[in-house]
Amino acid sequence: MKIGVIGSGIVGQQLGLGLTRLGHEVKIGTRDVSKLKDWSKQAGKKSSVGSNKDAASFGEVIFLCTAWAGTENAINLAGKTNFAGKVVIDVTNPLDFSHGSTPRIASTPENSAGTQVQKWLPDSKVVKAFNIINAYTMIQPKREEGMPDLFICGNDKNAKKVVTEFAKGWGWDSIIDIGDISKAYWLEALTMLWIEYGFQNNCRTHAFKLLKK
Repeated sequence: MKIGVIGSGIVGQQLGLGLTRLGHEVKIGTRDVSKLKDWSKQAGKKSSVGSNKDAASFGEVIFLCTAWAGTENAINLAGKTNFAGKVVIDVTNPLDFSHGSTPRIASTPENSAGTQVQKWLPDSKVVKAFNIINAYTMIQPKREEGMPDLFICGNDKNAKKVVTEFAKGWGWDSIIDIGDISKAYWLEALTMLWIEYGFQNNCRTHAFKLLKK
């Protein structure tokens, strides 16, 4: 498939590498093409770099990996029509850093980041996924202690199947669907637990496992 990645930070770069290793063609959108020279060398012939608009129009599926404060602007720069009819995988987290180094959540159960992305892109099939782990775990989920669970949500069943196939390609063997996009807040809140534990224990490699009978 042709995959567009909006967001050229470490999350977008790692997802891009993971996607090329699965055999997909990947175009990352950025405002500074020069910052991705090393990434392009790593990603190889199936990779390319362009503007957000280039990436969104290129992708049959689009990963949204921006810092939350710039997400709406990035979508507008990419052109909303370039998202229409496509699966959009929302990896964003609504973090507020205005109160110090430890962020706070900047969403509510009624107005999650995932819900807002779906409102901004009403003609797209938004799936919240990959937001409760670090960038490297997204494409290399296996831990010494075992395999974590991946939680996803979204309104479209077929779109969630697309996300599941990407995840399985990277080795995830347990993908848990928690419902429609209105449930995105709970995944974003779970990120806060991940962050809090990480700050307290100087750890960035942890992940969650749901134990069920």
